[in-house]
Amino acid sequence: MTTEEFKRNILRLQPRLQRTAEHIVGDPDNAADAVQEAVITLWKQRSTLSSHDMEKLSLTVVKCRSIDLLRKQKPTMPIDEECLMLAEPPQDDNEERYRLARKLVNQLPERQRNTILMKYEDGLSNEEIEKATGMSSTHLYATLSRAYKSLREAIKQYKEEQG
Repeated sequence: MTTEEFKRNILRLQPRLQRTAEHIVGDPDNAADAVQEAVITLWKQRSTLSSHDMEKLSLTVVKCRSIDLLRKQKPTMPIDEECLMLAEPPQDDNEERYRLARKLVNQLPERQRNTILMKYEDGLSNEEIEKATGMSSTHLYATLSRAYKSLREAIKQYKEEQG
């Protein structure tokens, strides 16, 4: 693909690439960064590209760059007071409950454990967790439901063992 063909194709695709990145990242400025990184990647490969597969490839690269950008970002949300049960040990007689909750959460499968910790330790909303993990809302709901179910069963078993 020539330089002129590349420029023409990218300019034509720019609005769609921006919308796609904004949908994933949720912020126009960060989306523009993801699109710019994608264009740089495509520019480096322009000699091997054809006009025919430019649209599909550019959308794929923008999606990957947007997801990479989300993964690089650290959550900066303040933790709610209710979330502190998992975040730090309490200073009163609830220390045993804290240790039990932490132990049970740590025993969950990795995906369930990570979503529970993102929700209650990091204080992220479901939408923020979806963006950070790339899960759909349905998949996140199912993962959290399984985690809650596992925790309920583990607590029930613990209570039975304690008499």
